[in-house]
Amino acid sequence: MNGAWGVRRNYQAHAEEMGGVAPSTPKFFFMPSSAVVEADDDGIVAIALGNQENQIEHEVELVVQLGKDLEPLLMAVGCDTTDRTAQAVAKSKGTSWLQAKGFPGAAVVGTWVAYKSENYDIGLSVNGEVKQLSNTSLMVHSVDALISALSKIEDLSEGDLIFTGTPAGVGPLSAGDKVSAWLKDESNNILSRFDGIC
Repeated sequence: MNGAWGVRRNYQAHAEEMGGVAPSTPKFFFMPSSAVVEADDDGIVAIALGNQENQIEHEVELVVQLGKDLEPLLMAVGCDTTDRTAQAVAKSKGTSWLQAKGFPGAAVVGTWVAYKSENYDIGLSVNGEVKQLSNTSLMVHSVDALISALSKIEDLSEGDLIFTGTPAGVGPLSAGDKVSAWLKDESNNILSRFDGIC
């Protein structure tokens, strides 16, 4: 399995809730293949929390998979599960976010569907309570812009994944939490989803 790249602060509202602003050019971080865990055909997936002594948070995202021509081929809802404690340390030292974003199982991917360049609702609930709900039209940098920018600095290949950034509403996860996420079209049809227990 290929690795994955995440995008920093690609929704203005999330950038603001984290105390910053969305960058004018995309900023990326890498997640190794060991971080990626995909849901089965029924959308069931295990959700890892890494070091449970730290603050672990959910970040729902649109995920795209690249095809042979490095164009988006498939898409899914995903969760960039984040060790916020480790991330804060990395930020303070100016070091890699690998420990915070790349621990085994951190990059959750729901069911795959063919990619179409449209606007989609994405959302995530914890124990039945909706925590994140937004639309991909609010992304600061589009999927095409992200691929273009990333391809200039990384040697991308077929099968690579891009987690396109999370909207506002990120929050903590605990062992035993039931997490559901979805990607819907403009007609409210669920295109991709996952359900799991932490």
